[in-house]
Amino acid sequence: MCRTRVYDNKYGPRTSVGRGNLSFTTINLPKLAIDTAIEDGYLYNAGSESSPKYVFDETKNTPELQKARVERFMAKLKEMVKVSTKQLSDRYDFQKTALAKQFPLLMSGMWIGSEKLNPNDTIESVLNQGTLVCGFIGLAEALVALTGKHHGESEESQKIGLEAVKLIYDDCKYWGNIYDHNMACFATPAESLSGKFTKIDRKLYGEIPGVTDREYYTNSNHVPVYYNISAAKKFEIEGPYHKITPAGHISYVEIDGDLTNNPEAIMDIVDLMTKNDIGYGSINHTQARCPICNFETSEKGVTECPHCHTPLDVLQRITGYLVGTTDRWNYAKLSELRDRVQHDV
Repeated sequence: MCRTRVYDNKYGPRTSVGRGNLSFTTINLPKLAIDTAIEDGYLYNAGSESSPKYVFDETKNTPELQKARVERFMAKLKEMVKVSTKQLSDRYDFQKTALAKQFPLLMSGMWIGSEKLNPNDTIESVLNQGTLVCGFIGLAEALVALTGKHHGESEESQKIGLEAVKLIYDDCKYWGNIYDHNMACFATPAESLSGKFTKIDRKLYGEIPGVTDREYYTNSNHVPVYYNISAAKKFEIEGPYHKITPAGHISYVEIDGDLTNNPEAIMDIVDLMTKNDIGYGSINHTQARCPICNFETSEKGVTECPHCHTPLDVLQRITGYLVGTTDRWNYAKLSELRDRVQHDV
């Protein structure tokens, strides 16, 4: 899976088999950026205390002020990684007290070294094969709050984004050595968190254009789903982040129509993934299927099977999962799904 196929391991074989990510803590990058922008007046409250409405003052976005703003943001981020990794280590100290007999299936050889444990042994030696993960959400919105543009719009914003994620990557390695754990940076998929963080921040700051004005924060380091960009450019921007998020990541493109009849186009996209060092990639296209007779179509607007007149299941990928119905997905992910644009190959 895109968020569990980890390899680096201080305490055993370098493999993704028999181990995985144990615990996750995600940093709300937009909030850190918003608070930083408020400090120098780049964002100010044009509303009231009870009904905040923070807006940008572009006169406060000079190169000098922006540089200082980014430096303060990095300092806040560094402190947040410190807090997050401490929390992960404290949580592990509780997890390791569990006994092997409490997990008869996992400790029957599924996890590396578990077959050596007696029923009343603690699972500490097995758990420490796994990884404690510090993730992040909303890089695009954070960059808008800091510079006025996300990394799909600006090369300078891309440099800042890479610097921020590299900071998380480096500090996870540092604190992993301090706490004696496998610790790594992770591109949080943001299944429910994207809406949860945004809802809290909208209450605090109002609808900031390009930051809190949608129902969700963008998945980890992705270019926003609503931004028109080619597949090649999207992979070029997102690819460098995969090297510094070894605990998990994904990049995908949305394609119009059924590509199973166009293998050359699929290979072109796979070649783009390879060229840009995409560790885990996906090609998304909507496919409708009849649950009775298995009729399939990618034609837009077809909602009923032409043979048995049964409503069609529409297969769509949301945060890595192929789903036939969106009934159970939260409002934030559904809002993101509606905003998605297709990427030209």
